[in-house]
Amino acid sequence: MIVPMKRLTLLCMDKDVDRILGTVRDLGTVHVTSVQPPAGDDLEQSHQLLERTQKAQEIIAREVAAIAEKERETAPPSVGAEVSDVGEIVDRVHELAKKQQDNTQLLDGYRFEIARLSGLGDFDPANITRLEESGITVKLLQAPVGIILSAPTGWQLQTLGSNEKDEVFYALIGLGPVDLSGLDLGGTFTEVRLPQRSMSELLILAEQAERDIAIAGAEIADLAVHLLALTERASQISERVAFLEVREGMGDADQVAYLQGYIPADGVERLREHAREVGCAVVAETPRVGENVPTLIRYPKIVKPIKIMFDVLKILPSYWETDVSWTFLLFFTIFVGMLIGDGGYGLLLVAVAAYVAITKKNAPRGALVMLLLLGISVTAFGAMTGSWLGIAPLPAFLEVLKIPWLAENDNVMSLCFLIGAIHITIAHVWNMIEIFPRPQFLAQIGWTAIVWAMYFLANSVVLGQGTPSFMIYLLAGGAVLVVLFMTPPAELKQNAINYVLLPLTLVNFFVDIISYVRLFAVGVATVAVMDSFNGMAASIGFGNVLTATFAVLILIFGHSLNLVLAALAVLVHGVRLNTLEFSSHKGLSWSGNPFRPFARRS
Repeated sequence: MIVPMKRLTLLCMDKDVDRILGTVRDLGTVHVTSVQPPAGDDLEQSHQLLERTQKAQEIIAREVAAIAEKERETAPPSVGAEVSDVGEIVDRVHELAKKQQDNTQLLDGYRFEIARLSGLGDFDPANITRLEESGITVKLLQAPVGIILSAPTGWQLQTLGSNEKDEVFYALIGLGPVDLSGLDLGGTFTEVRLPQRSMSELLILAEQAERDIAIAGAEIADLAVHLLALTERASQISERVAFLEVREGMGDADQVAYLQGYIPADGVERLREHAREVGCAVVAETPRVGENVPTLIRYPKIVKPIKIMFDVLKILPSYWETDVSWTFLLFFTIFVGMLIGDGGYGLLLVAVAAYVAITKKNAPRGALVMLLLLGISVTAFGAMTGSWLGIAPLPAFLEVLKIPWLAENDNVMSLCFLIGAIHITIAHVWNMIEIFPRPQFLAQIGWTAIVWAMYFLANSVVLGQGTPSFMIYLLAGGAVLVVLFMTPPAELKQNAINYVLLPLTLVNFFVDIISYVRLFAVGVATVAVMDSFNGMAASIGFGNVLTATFAVLILIFGHSLNLVLAALAVLVHGVRLNTLEFSSHKGLSWSGNPFRPFARRS
């Protein structure tokens, strides 16, 4: 049930804002909407502090994962391990991370120079500088392998070595200055910039930078003992940020501050009682139609498992729409059973749900119940179709569970069309009940008649079945009701386009019914993949240990892959039929704004 809301305005004196907000936060029943964009130095500083604290947590977690326990044990004593104040811990983490970053940049530079000079050997660049001061010129050159350079008259060309890029290095030695741009050495070459450090010095510096990075990482990892304190501190700052966002987003006029938002209708009186105690005024009004009211759904116990699906998919009906939880749960369960459709896979899902429920006492109950429901549905449909991990022939106790009618593909496709017609009919009957007693409810009767006409047409076009004689009357009568009552007379002018598009809408109804055949198609694909891997394993055989091992591995891989593909099919097709086909007929946009009360988070 979508909980009825009241638009709330709460007024108080400026000096009482913090105290009043504390009371509202303790109640935890008000969804606050900002009167103005929250801004202020205190809020900005709190945001920065929260970001800095959370970043420190991320840095510690990263280093704990990156550094092996053995390396941490051999690292020098941690400076961070001695601090106790959370602020000092955050500062220390960022200080060490900055040290890591600086040394990483240095290391990258050293490695670049080492790679650049790898073919020159080890020498002291200062010696070349001293030679040039004495009038002896030494130029370092580089040329591709295969290019033979020759020294000009009065100069000597010494080969120094080569690198992994097939480049050869030379030293051109002579007296006096030389202009390399006009010098002919018998081939193409480039001058190598004289390094500032020798190769041995670069290697030492690179090793030192690596050591400093490792030491800083070990010190950060040692600070993991303070992660709980950091988490608590981040939670406190987050609470402060939320409080300041509400405070800074309040309106203000003549020393009177006011807060706006929404509150469940059944929580207004409790808020009024507390408001009288703390000295503030409460104005609760009914929201206007079309207003962006947050959606709060209170699920009946029997359909509560579907909440986990809504949370995962991040979908929520608008406040002005309808809670379709029970329909979604019922048909999603049916769809999953048909999409996977194997008793063995279903029993596996049931076993997983039971195992997690027994071994993980804190596992979310809603998710387990949902998994159990889906497992039972898959098992039931697999039993009715006789699909048990591709086993053939079936044992007698499984054979008796089969429904022979479902062995025919045409029958299963017809069942898919029937499920689709029922699913969409529920949407229009629901609309009819909501619209009644306005005359437009008759249009919903017309749409329902069209749905069933399209069901018979789908059976005829796809399966070659004959159409009942009354189908044309269903279609014609439904179309007449739709044309006459689809739009109120006062709105005919602005909604005239709906009549122009009516033929396309009728075609869309037919396509929507056909769309449910995906339940059959995906189910057949699941069985086909299963049979293929079973056949591969059987062809290898189980005659000896080696072939049996390969066969078992193929079966494990094949059925695991099939389960993954089936799970994807559930997310794509099982969800789609609820959120697109059904929802378009029901008029659901799934554009709800979640109800997020201003409340203490810890």
